Amino acid sequence: MKRNAAGTGMFWKVGATRAFVPTVFAFAFIAASVPALVTAAEPARAGEARHDYLATVRAYADAMIEHGRDTYGRQPSPLFAVTLVRKPVGLPKQGERTKGIPGIRSHDRMLTGANPMHDQNLYQVLYALTELTGEKRYAAEADTTLRWFFEHCQSPATGLMCWGEHMGWDFYTEQPIQKYESDIHEFYRPWVLWDRIYKLTPEAANKFARGLWDHQINNQNTGDFSRHAMYSKHGPGSKNQYPRHGGFFIATWAQAYQRSKDPVYLKAIEVLLNFYETNRNKVSGAIPAEIGNSRSDGELFWPRQTVSLAIDLWDAADKLSDKLAQRARDLALSADKVFLAIPQFQAEDQGFIINGNAKTLKAEDVRYNPKKPNKKFPLYTRPWAAGYGDASDATIANAVLLRYRQVRDDGYRRLILAAADRYLTNDPAPRSLAYPGPLADAITLLLGAHELTGDKRYMDRAEHFADMAVGMFFDSSSPLPRVVSTSKIDHYEAVTRADTLMMALLKLWVQQNRPDANVQLIWNDR
Repeated sequence: MKRNAAGTGMFWKVGATRAFVPTVFAFAFIAASVPALVTAAEPARAGEARHDYLATVRAYADAMIEHGRDTYGRQPSPLFAVTLVRKPVGLPKQGERTKGIPGIRSHDRMLTGANPMHDQNLYQVLYALTELTGEKRYAAEADTTLRWFFEHCQSPATGLMCWGEHMGWDFYTEQPIQKYESDIHEFYRPWVLWDRIYKLTPEAANKFARGLWDHQINNQNTGDFSRHAMYSKHGPGSKNQYPRHGGFFIATWAQAYQRSKDPVYLKAIEVLLNFYETNRNKVSGAIPAEIGNSRSDGELFWPRQTVSLAIDLWDAADKLSDKLAQRARDLALSADKVFLAIPQFQAEDQGFIINGNAKTLKAEDVRYNPKKPNKKFPLYTRPWAAGYGDASDATIANAVLLRYRQVRDDGYRRLILAAADRYLTNDPAPRSLAYPGPLADAITLLLGAHELTGDKRYMDRAEHFADMAVGMFFDSSSPLPRVVSTSKIDHYEAVTRADTLMMALLKLWVQQNRPDANVQLIWNDR
């Protein structure tokens, strides 16, 4: 494996793909307040054997490969389903409704098909299993699936992919799963597998990168865009130029430029750099969440999104011309300066600031929605928060950890450890409804803190939460984790980030048993 200069990319050494043969059976976040349903699992007692995390992850991967594929509709495919019945493993019957999940928006769920952005970490797990076990079939299955998706689920009109927060590919209709009146393309998380995609299907990868410029950016002179655009025809939005999405776009174009040397990608990156440079707050230097939107008038500040942007700018810089690379690094460093100037962890119930004022950098939700004048958004992270628009301490700390590995700033290191320390004595509330994602984030953060310090307390707590997660989401009836921590809602669904949990369990096993293994698992829920 070869790392890029920033240490957040990867090249996997895997075997050749093999043909997909259908089997007989085929088989984002919670709201700020949800009903109390289940008690957290008890951790292992002293002297008791821990769970075999590698065996748990392999059983999950084997079940997904064998029973979690598309054998439905007119055209079977190697695509993985993101929603499955756990026993026996298979897609819910056509027309059958799975139970609603408290806090999950219905238009974010994909019940009848695939969405590789929702289960991107499944692919990271498969590639890592090949490295760890020597079994080439894991990587081969991931390759087969991703190649098919990019060759069959790309819009011929825009080049955009049928994935993201609001779209998927339906197994029954062989068409996009459409959740709105229009088919909305939006990144759900960064796509960290471009190296692999360019090896599998470079033409489709390049077509997507060009489509992202031609059909996602509303104004190619000013850089105005929205995170939303239409998939099937030209229809970019505007006035929602969220920094994290801008970073995802820049990362995509940098990958395309590195391979094609097409100057259109340098232009695309320069236009977005101009936009963010020009629209920084004149007092604080903060990059606002959006410009020109009447609900916030440039005052809304989402600090965690600027850290995400900085990560992508830093990675992209190594792939750009010298002048543009320097501008990308300078913008990233200016985002660091602002983030590190924010007072964080000022009280027990105040973690990182989520919503702030771009001028003052203080916690404040400046949004105004005339249709919902009383709607309030959270201002601070909490250890186990996971609602839509919310975040846990670990969610943001893991992004900070990625940025720290790029620049080694002691200010970031202090924040990482401050967040990790809050998990040393803090468990999910008894009888709280838990989701895989927050447990996965806590495990990942604690492993990162252990890497930074060598302090055994962090590793012990990572194990503690791993055992808790296995007890919460697994039982002997199925190798798939349930979508939530109660058997009353007993199906598998990637929208609560089961893929991230499986990756965290595997990372824990690697760090305990094979710390020198040639494996990199990239945390990407930012």
